[in-house]
Amino acid sequence: MLPRDMIRRCGRNYPDKNAYLCGERSATWQQMDRRSDRFGVALQKLGHRSGDAVALLTFETIEVYEHFFACMKIGAPRVGLNTQYPWPEMVHVLKDSETRYLLVHARCRQLVADHLAEIATLGITLIGYGPGHGMPLDYEQLLADADGEPAWPALTGDDLLLISYTSGTTGVPKGVMLTQEGGANCILHSLISFGFARDDVWYVPASSAWVVVMMGVFGLGNAMTVAIPDGGFQIQNFLQEVGRFKVTVGLLVPTMLQRAIAEVQSNPVYDLSSLRLMVYGSSPATPKLIRDAKASFKVALIQTYAMTEATGGWISYLTNADHDKALRDEPGLLKSVGKIGVHYDCSIRDEQGQSLPVGEAGEIWLRGNTLMKGYRNLSKATADALTEGWLRTNDIGRLDERGYLYLMDRQKFMIITGAVNVFPTSVEAVLVEHPAVEEVAVVGVPHPEWGEAVVAVVVRRASHATATAADIAGFCDGRLSRPETPKHVVFVAALPKTTNAKVKKNELKKWLSNEPGLVPWSTTIE
Repeated sequence: MLPRDMIRRCGRNYPDKNAYLCGERSATWQQMDRRSDRFGVALQKLGHRSGDAVALLTFETIEVYEHFFACMKIGAPRVGLNTQYPWPEMVHVLKDSETRYLLVHARCRQLVADHLAEIATLGITLIGYGPGHGMPLDYEQLLADADGEPAWPALTGDDLLLISYTSGTTGVPKGVMLTQEGGANCILHSLISFGFARDDVWYVPASSAWVVVMMGVFGLGNAMTVAIPDGGFQIQNFLQEVGRFKVTVGLLVPTMLQRAIAEVQSNPVYDLSSLRLMVYGSSPATPKLIRDAKASFKVALIQTYAMTEATGGWISYLTNADHDKALRDEPGLLKSVGKIGVHYDCSIRDEQGQSLPVGEAGEIWLRGNTLMKGYRNLSKATADALTEGWLRTNDIGRLDERGYLYLMDRQKFMIITGAVNVFPTSVEAVLVEHPAVEEVAVVGVPHPEWGEAVVAVVVRRASHATATAADIAGFCDGRLSRPETPKHVVFVAALPKTTNAKVKKNELKKWLSNEPGLVPWSTTIE
């Protein structure tokens, strides 16, 4: 069974049930099935062939999922463009994915307005939606002119469902190729593991530009209703819509959760009575945050560990019972990301790939049926990551004797800031181009709001000894996304290095975290 089969069955078996809620709009499963049929027909009339990538550049709207469903039906790898990407990263994604059709929301027109000629030279057909989009083709007109059902090309479980772009160590986003089988299993195992029911209303407030879009299609597995923000996430709107939509299950990363708690405590007017479960993950949460969440929302909590390379499928789960036990008599359990789901094998291994005893830290290796096919156009990176059916996660962790997984270092030196993954080397590749920068090391430093903040440690060239932190940070405009841009710059005479000339990033991080006054915020996280 492929995801497109689920669309058809939801449309036929639950025609009048709401599939999506978004602001003042809603769409039933039958409407989603029929409108995605029409977009699929329209694309095929324009010349789409199975395997041609279809991208979109938009904020959150119901059309995000009409687009994805049409892609599922006609065998089009779905590609999301991150609205925070500067143009060089956007055009890299379009070229790397070999996108042939691009759907652009009117609110995103300004992001491509100066590059329409370049997009045309890539052989990409532009389609717009929303008032004043200004694109050559209009989405609603294409749907009006389309009729019937699209031809369903033959697909296997190994064919591409989507390509999700994530920050890469080469300085440009790398495309994670995710399969039809992986998508179907991600949907079904997520529903089972969380205990989602057909009558649940599941609120997904995160950006759909990357693999998080999979969370927005969980309803395909049980016909539940999915609520999404109208345009973008705002904490007050989220809390209001929990009451208005009768949301039963919500998803908040710790940064959002912290803001939600503060809002509820300062303004206790929200109706949260329908909420039964809050899912959180993507970055660490402190015991205080968990206690505050329990007190403020009075709901069950589940923490998760996931990654793009596993189709965003949640790998482990710290259940509500685990939370209760931790708060009652085992606080150290809150440092765990829970137990591995039954759809994965997990092995902790040393640098030679040998299994380690229980309790020892090493690299987390995973095996299961949601793993990526590989990194697009990056054969070496793919070979490094996939070994005999196992995914080398590049995350360091340990398993205890009860099966709880503890993350020791997420993807070596990857920074998680506000639930956004930032690879230091990507930032360093930009900063080193500044004429004042002789050497630079980028690390994550604890931050009271963002979890971690990106900090650049810079050795200035002698010829630019007067360069300021503002000079360095300003250089990032248009070159890095906001999460990647350093929140602080520290100047040093030299970087600490090992005997083989590798920068001691752990030493830098410890220094910045523990020495008062080096960063303009408190690094002591309760």
